[in-house]
Amino acid sequence: MYLKGLLVVVIFAVIGITEIVPLKKNKDKKELTIYTLLFAAAFVLMFLYSIGVEIPQISKGLNTIIEKII
Repeated sequence: MYLKGLLVVVIFAVIGITEIVPLKKNKDKKELTIYTLLFAAAFVLMFLYSIGVEIPQISKGLNTIIEKII
């Protein structure tokens, strides 16, 4: 179970290095900020999922909201 978590960390580290370093070199602050926030959110969710934490489904809540609107 924790081996999957380690694998997620390694994969995200490799992707982060290859994507974030060029953004820092080009000094694209807005793009770097947005990318980093989305990347961090994806990492946290994927890491939690890989170690077995149950993540609630957002589709059930969206269906309820949409049904109330319609």
